Amino acid sequence: MNSQQTRIALGVIAIVLFAWLVSPLLFSVREAPQPPVRISLSFDASKAHAVTEEFVRKFPNRIFGSLESRQPTGYLQDCLSEMGYEISYSHFDGRIAGKNKTGRNVLAYKQGSIDEILAIVAHFDTARTTAQGAADNGSGVGVLLEMARIFAANPTRRSLLLIFSDGGVWGSLGARDIAENNPQRAKIVAVLTLDHVVPGDVSALCLQETGQLGGYTPSWLRQLARQAAEAQGMPVVQASAFPEHFERALLVSSADQGPFLKAGIPAINLGSLSTDPSRAKAIRHSLQDTIENLRTAGFEKYGRAAECTVRMLDDLQSIPEGSAGSLRLWDSLFLKPAAMPVLHAFSFLPVAFILYFYAKNHCGRLNSLGIGRELLVCLGTILPFLAVYFFIGLARALRRIPIYALYPATDKDPVLLNPAWNVLGIILAASLFLAAFFYIIGRYSVRDLPKPDFYVSKLVLLALMLIIVVPALLRNSYWATSFLLLPAWVWALVGPGRSRTDRLRNAVWVLLAGVPYYAALWIYSSRLDLGWNYIWYQVLALSSGLFPASGFMLGSAAVALGIRFLVIQTREMRPGKQAVTGPQ
Repeated sequence: MNSQQTRIALGVIAIVLFAWLVSPLLFSVREAPQPPVRISLSFDASKAHAVTEEFVRKFPNRIFGSLESRQPTGYLQDCLSEMGYEISYSHFDGRIAGKNKTGRNVLAYKQGSIDEILAIVAHFDTARTTAQGAADNGSGVGVLLEMARIFAANPTRRSLLLIFSDGGVWGSLGARDIAENNPQRAKIVAVLTLDHVVPGDVSALCLQETGQLGGYTPSWLRQLARQAAEAQGMPVVQASAFPEHFERALLVSSADQGPFLKAGIPAINLGSLSTDPSRAKAIRHSLQDTIENLRTAGFEKYGRAAECTVRMLDDLQSIPEGSAGSLRLWDSLFLKPAAMPVLHAFSFLPVAFILYFYAKNHCGRLNSLGIGRELLVCLGTILPFLAVYFFIGLARALRRIPIYALYPATDKDPVLLNPAWNVLGIILAASLFLAAFFYIIGRYSVRDLPKPDFYVSKLVLLALMLIIVVPALLRNSYWATSFLLLPAWVWALVGPGRSRTDRLRNAVWVLLAGVPYYAALWIYSSRLDLGWNYIWYQVLALSSGLFPASGFMLGSAAVALGIRFLVIQTREMRPGKQAVTGPQ
């Protein structure tokens, strides 16, 4: 591009950035607060702590699918039956480390004056690496049993469904069964999930609003739960702006609200944060997660916030029609659902301009041989990534890697801490062999073709980038914008270089465009405390479907394009060709 075209492209990028800045002024709406609950709250923290202690001491081993995990279901049935609830079980199957397991949910129903149902959920199972699982999630069970006691003695307008779910630590398997198969799921108008009261002192309450591979908590429920939590005098942490944009891009839920949101049922999870987060992280899923670490004061604020949320939901004359597509900016200000897809698509407009300028300037260089050469090389670049996916599937079929129903092993599980490096090595070696094979075949196939031309390659790659962007936007516009926008801008702007220094500088720009992807890897590796073992987790997640095939294919295609953009920067400009350095 010449200097004028570069200024136009940068001007379009500036317009896109300006559109994002002014969007809160043009496309935002403020969610109205709900009327405060007039009924005094009855939650007794000491009783919740006592019933939690009784539960985790009687049933310390509640591993999904084990014989011991059936024992607490009888205890829960007896407790809830004495309170007058109608009790039922639901059974479901799950695959854990290649073994079929059967889980059991305990459901307690109380009829209200109308048939609409409010569901309250707490999973009772624990990770394999803990002893009592007091915080995760014996505390949620204790809070839900205390709420069951409260609402058993008080009539409610809407019917109540209390769900003690199984398989929560393996991807909310029990909650997913309820959301997909329960006969009464069509009557459920809102769901509150409880997970969990942290060890030690509680510094804040937190709300989790991400769906499981789809969906997000509607704005009205987010504000209602926030209002109920703040009424207890505690800070409330919930996603907004960029963190929420990132969560919507990945849609990996960590609590039982996820499957309900995927099914289109309004749901939200109430959690808590510790004044000592490092200690809380160390205790999670460990032998130290015992009742001695939980304090009655922590139950107080948490339980009252949960009760207040349910009472406010019950007081609503009708369930609002708020959309799950509203992105929270701050406080009660949300971007309208229709604004986000438009902003996301508009953000890629600079790439279309740059492609047009390259086509206008260099269309005379295009020929079938040059285009075919670049397409062939791009195909050879992406095939090794597809081979990785194939070999992961082959290893799964041969039972060389653990098979899971949806989520891989929980953090601190020995399966994650001791990767099958031999299997990973075989997958990597086979993929590298195919990459070398494709490279040799490609070199042989194009040996008689004209030497590659930077501008022909750039035109083909830009066109392919826009082709990838379209299905990415249709699949998940948040994902497309989070992971493809910066690469699309930078790769499109970086031109050829005449000197070695210029080419090196341009190559650095191409690599830096992958910062969003590098950041995502670091964030999730840190959350799971896995380090380099996160590679093993990704293999398991691809095998189980936690990371969908469509996302892997689009991501692989984008990485393959990045490699090609990087490669063409190494080409030395032939005499007579004008070189431009850096982003332009």
